[in-house]
Amino acid sequence: MNEKTGIAVLGIGNPLCRDDGIGIRVISEMRDNDKYAGVDIIDGGTAPDLFSLLDENIKKLIIVDSLRGGGKPGKLYRLEIHGSNIADDTSPSLHGLGLLDSLKMMHKLGMQTPEMVIIGVEPADTSHGLQLTPEVEAVLPQVLGAIDRELSSAY
Repeated sequence: MNEKTGIAVLGIGNPLCRDDGIGIRVISEMRDNDKYAGVDIIDGGTAPDLFSLLDENIKKLIIVDSLRGGGKPGKLYRLEIHGSNIADDTSPSLHGLGLLDSLKMMHKLGMQTPEMVIIGVEPADTSHGLQLTPEVEAVLPQVLGAIDRELSSAY
């Protein structure tokens, strides 16, 4: 993990299932931009294990994922996650079980967790396919802007 900034961006998703791959696509865009050189950029795939991905140097974790919130495709969501506010039966993310289970376990074990924010994007289509839908592709600049705001507020 990056000791310089103490900030990590974790992209979650399956790039073989259209809009479900938004988190991985964002990570790819960030890796191609020198602007993010001081930030840990992590491809979490479809089942990120926070126990193995995080260390004590990470103070803020920004998670990017597709998220079904009931809005129009491409709608952005921002959720702050704390160990104490994770509902036992709520999983809005398409990959919520692994991620939320890790967070719950870390909280129950009394482990220190970083400040966490989820930037979610409402998917239009999560069927098999390699391309994001036009609605989700169109919001990529907004997702990167939301990440930039999170990074700015952390410094």
